[in-house]
Amino acid sequence: MTVLMDPFNSQSLGLPLAKEVADIVTISHGHDDHNAVDIVTGPVTRQSTFVIDKEGEYEIGGVEVTATKMYHDKVDGAERGKNLIVSIRMDGVNILHLGDLGHTLTDAQIEKIGSVDVLMANVGGQTSLEIDEMMHLVGEIQPSYMIPMHYKVDGISEIFAKKHSLEEFLDKNKFLVSGEPVHKIKVEEGNLPDDTQVLIMNA
Repeated sequence: MTVLMDPFNSQSLGLPLAKEVADIVTISHGHDDHNAVDIVTGPVTRQSTFVIDKEGEYEIGGVEVTATKMYHDKVDGAERGKNLIVSIRMDGVNILHLGDLGHTLTDAQIEKIGSVDVLMANVGGQTSLEIDEMMHLVGEIQPSYMIPMHYKVDGISEIFAKKHSLEEFLDKNKFLVSGEPVHKIKVEEGNLPDDTQVLIMNA
């Protein structure tokens, strides 16, 4: 089963993104940098691609998905709308994608999320949590791996130019960085680090 999370509109971001195949696509919210379902050309193992863009609990081909409504800002969505955080449970591993989470989480919300093996967290700020706020949240969630995402890179559209870069995040990062950046990684239930490590993924 192949899962694609928050595909972006290449023209909007100014960054390339090839057409993809996916059995499941999750969309945290309806902005161009998160909702480009049209880049998906078809499924891998299913008859059709299953798109998750609404709150709920799903089970697709043995993959458990929980999409929980949060907000893109600190005022219950009044400025930027709703944002889904999406938990994917497959092959004994729990992956949590925060989308453009714009507020901190309560103790009850963190307890409901439960154990997280891989956390995909926005560190670019501007329209989501700032780096210090995200670092605090990562410390509360305590994932095995934290993958920073949605930060400024060379060539990105002017509209995203005020986001923080990966270097700015790393300057404030308080967790161990797991070796050199990688293009892909095999994560298994039995080979996860005991303490949170930051995993840098190449585009």
